[in-house]
Amino acid sequence: MESSLIYFKIIGIMSSSQGKHLDRYELKPEEMMMNKKLSITLAAVISAMISGTAMASPSAIGGNFDTQDFYKPFTTQDITPENMQRWPYYKHVSANWDDYVQTSSASFTAATNPAKLYTQENGFDLNGEFANGKSYLQSLVDTQTKAFVVLKDNKVLAEFYDNGFNVDQTNLLQSASKSFAGVIIHQLVDQGKLDLNTLVANILPDFAGTVIGKATVQQVLDMTSGAATLLDFHTKGKPGYEWEVEIGLKQGKGIGHRESIKAARKAAEAGTAWNYTDKNTDALALIAEQVSGQSFQQLMQNLVNEYGGNSAGSIALASDGKASPSYGISLTVRDYALFHQWIAQGNAPKSYYASVTDANKKLIQDNEVAATLFDGVTYGSQTYYVAKDNLLYSSGSFGQIGFSDLESGISVVTFQDWAVNAEPEKFLESRERMTSIIKMLRK
Repeated sequence: MESSLIYFKIIGIMSSSQGKHLDRYELKPEEMMMNKKLSITLAAVISAMISGTAMASPSAIGGNFDTQDFYKPFTTQDITPENMQRWPYYKHVSANWDDYVQTSSASFTAATNPAKLYTQENGFDLNGEFANGKSYLQSLVDTQTKAFVVLKDNKVLAEFYDNGFNVDQTNLLQSASKSFAGVIIHQLVDQGKLDLNTLVANILPDFAGTVIGKATVQQVLDMTSGAATLLDFHTKGKPGYEWEVEIGLKQGKGIGHRESIKAARKAAEAGTAWNYTDKNTDALALIAEQVSGQSFQQLMQNLVNEYGGNSAGSIALASDGKASPSYGISLTVRDYALFHQWIAQGNAPKSYYASVTDANKKLIQDNEVAATLFDGVTYGSQTYYVAKDNLLYSSGSFGQIGFSDLESGISVVTFQDWAVNAEPEKFLESRERMTSIIKMLRK
């Protein structure tokens, strides 16, 4: 999730600590194919990060991979903890995360009253031109899309499946899971059980004196707690690597999930900088459990009941048995679409919208890489917001992205199988493709 270019994850793209896992590709800066829309500045920043000491190991961001690798044959016996997050294996692993997580997972069921979905004939035609003569359908194939859904008023306006994936299968959301944690926290706020200005240590006493403990709940939500971004996920003993052990992305024995969150390093004073880290999100799960008296799994079940999930899902558990919503939620693509439709239609907590659409939350733009890729994007409560288009979105490693159109109530979501956590060119194409569809349907 946080990955080498952590900011990409941040970017949402790289999604949660999860993805970082890329113990796979050794990328040289000159091998990276950056989208022409990316500035030279961004390319220089990424190049410097990858070639620097912290990035000497395989990178979690890049492009220009050999697509033949995606189609290579394999058996499930060929999958190992070391290769499970790279081509061609991850397209299977991501759809069966309960079988591959190195810790364990907990399941939740379909909603008590599942939303009734309809397939609308003559919906959105994916054969239509997307850009430069390329159809939306071809764009989906080019970005290794395994599932894609456009939903409005419970009507499926467009749908696409590939890579052996089916409508009833779940897929790991990676860092796109983070928006679920943000919504759950705000449900507790609207219920009067939590004050966002409260210091974390006043809720979790054992966090006293820690970086996250000194931050407010709102700062943890906004990734401005001051906790440092995790960078090195490939060197044993480094914070990033050990964190992935704690949340089930790597084999090994760590110091314990809760202790690892408490041990987050300081990068800035609380409220002064945006530093994307999974530790903030998993701290939110602990806070939610403390103030609600319920497990995070149960809180997730409650949320599924709210948006009308049609299928069972799961959430990865960390080394201490606690939920890890920083990356670990698995859902069907239709249920992911239902979640984003629920938000798009104004059903999420009032305090959530107030936080996410707060125009003052621009600290993400102080990050050179994020600002280049996300010009005009703000970040609040574990969610990205594009004010000029009135679009909210969640994003995760390997191309898990969901959009909520606050203007029309439309949701557009996609599951993809990229070679690494973040492929900038594919991320930009995916974002533009989804935004284009929303704007066309608004008409």
